[in-house]
Amino acid sequence: MARLSRAERRRLRKFERAVERMEPLDREIFLGIRVDERSYRQLANKHGMTLQQVEQHFANALFVLMQVPTEKPPDWWQFWRW
Repeated sequence: MARLSRAERRRLRKFERAVERMEPLDREIFLGIRVDERSYRQLANKHGMTLQQVEQHFANALFVLMQVPTEKPPDWWQFWRW
């Protein structure tokens, strides 16, 4: 595996901190889906909840990740500049 550059390590640490800021159940659902590759149904059964509740917790987790600032503004930002 190739070593990460300083910028890549910094970006990875930002996302790690974002995962740490998630609510505990949101984090568990997120990691279950993205890291452990479990299905929504498996997680719903494990936690005794509906598929919709799993989806909501996953959406909450993604919302936290969307708050992580990126190095450059999104492309659409240029369209709205005066």
